[in-house]
Amino acid sequence: MRTNSGDTCCAAALQHKGIVLQPSFLVATHLASGALVEIPPQFRSIGLGVYAVFPTRKRLTPKVRALIDFLVGAFCMRARPA
Repeated sequence: MRTNSGDTCCAAALQHKGIVLQPSFLVATHLASGALVEIPPQFRSIGLGVYAVFPTRKRLTPKVRALIDFLVGAFCMRARPA
């Protein structure tokens, strides 16, 4: 199977269709529940950052600040298994 959708890859792995290489924020919940099992760490991919790009920190609107705070919480919390 070939796809550019992390959710599709994750769904395939949950249905025992093979091994997937996905970012921790997509699989952390499934790893924590035991639905997925991590293979040895030497098979990890390189780390890539996720960035929020906006014009300036000066006069940052409350909406943009709220979005950034939400994204940080969503990515950071999902990236660490409980």
